[in-house]
Amino acid sequence: MNQFQPIDQQLSRANPTAYGSEMAQLYQRHIADKIARFQSILEATGYQEILIGSGETKMQFQDDMAYSFKANPYFREWVPLATRAGCYLQITAAASKPRLFLLTVEDIWHTAPETLPPGFEQAFEIVEYATVDQVKKFLGTATAFINETNELEALAEHWNPQAVIHQIDYQRRGKTPYEQECVREANRRAAPAHRAAQQAFMAGASEVQIAAAYLAACDCRESEMPYGIIAGVNEHAAVLHHHNLFKQPQTPRSFLIDAGVEVYGYASDITRTYAYDAGSDFAAMIELMDKKQLELCAQGGIGKSPVDIHVLSQHKIAEILIEFDVLKISAEEAVANDIAGAFYPHGLGHHLGCNVHDKGGQLANAQGDILPPPEKYPKLRSGAPMVANQIHTVEPGVYFIPAFLEKLKAGEHANSVNWSRVDEFVPYGGIRIEDNIVVHADNSLENLTRAAFAGSQ
Repeated sequence: MNQFQPIDQQLSRANPTAYGSEMAQLYQRHIADKIARFQSILEATGYQEILIGSGETKMQFQDDMAYSFKANPYFREWVPLATRAGCYLQITAAASKPRLFLLTVEDIWHTAPETLPPGFEQAFEIVEYATVDQVKKFLGTATAFINETNELEALAEHWNPQAVIHQIDYQRRGKTPYEQECVREANRRAAPAHRAAQQAFMAGASEVQIAAAYLAACDCRESEMPYGIIAGVNEHAAVLHHHNLFKQPQTPRSFLIDAGVEVYGYASDITRTYAYDAGSDFAAMIELMDKKQLELCAQGGIGKSPVDIHVLSQHKIAEILIEFDVLKISAEEAVANDIAGAFYPHGLGHHLGCNVHDKGGQLANAQGDILPPPEKYPKLRSGAPMVANQIHTVEPGVYFIPAFLEKLKAGEHANSVNWSRVDEFVPYGGIRIEDNIVVHADNSLENLTRAAFAGSQ
């Protein structure tokens, strides 16, 4: 199912009309593949149909204000209506087209709901409805219902049945050409926004102002981001998920930005790190990290073990620390004694798709058996061998996190570290560089992020 034919040629991005038409054609192929996948899921689980809800608008507690709505990923991988609540998609064993239910009511208070891109509507039988009871009339007797809430009053065992969820998650590992193009385009749109953020940092902007520059450059609302923008200046670059952005400008030394863009429900996930002083040791460390990161990007391939590549990344980080006189031991010793891990406390990467941390990376099979991460690296998000057409991130990092450094300094390996050198790097926070990689069916690798940055110059 994952041996897709490659796209014959680059899509015509210079002509928006042609690009939209070509995307619509890719989408039709995508839906045909999804139907085939779900037919096999129905056969494996004994259900006659699967109904997927987009989700419901949530109200703030004791208030009449709603949270920003985002459709759940099981719906978005079929239907690019990320902001439209109250939709349902019905996939049955017999129908040639899925049935898409769109909530359509008179509303003078709000902007008209999001609509499908031109040409995409041909993939569905579309039914407009006003009440849930109207949807129920179309349902059979053996329906698996996937949604956060159970407004259809499905029996508990048929509401988000794990047998179906596991099958879907397992099949999501390989991405169709349409899905690949969505993530490719999400990288293209994010690249100039990253450059705008870098320019704002170099101009002395605050973290909030930098994030605003990013949003303006990719022409997005904050609610449209696939995840909260991480924009850490100086020591904040050592906070792995620094979302509480500061409004006060800081004297600039370093800057880490982790931010993507969403296209038709699919995310890019990109990180870059910059030094204010191009002649500093920190700038040189970024340059070496960039080299090591590209070496790790080249390690992917069908059947490759993400665990093995992560272990290799630990060695790469140790080599960087040795090169800059932070460690006084060999890379082998640093990895064996988990000293490198004190400077690099997260996994190398994860699957990418409708979920930023996409599903399937830890599944051994479609029945939901888990491949547990190694005891030494419990935070790894991917353990399953790589498959054709998967998209994953490669994001090594080196950080000077005071809490981790204090534990290391108090431990038995304290003498392995040049602490005066550590003190010099602490004010810079840390470095992370993250690209998005496609493992194609012919085992070639495509770095979507590097291509996007090259094209945005």
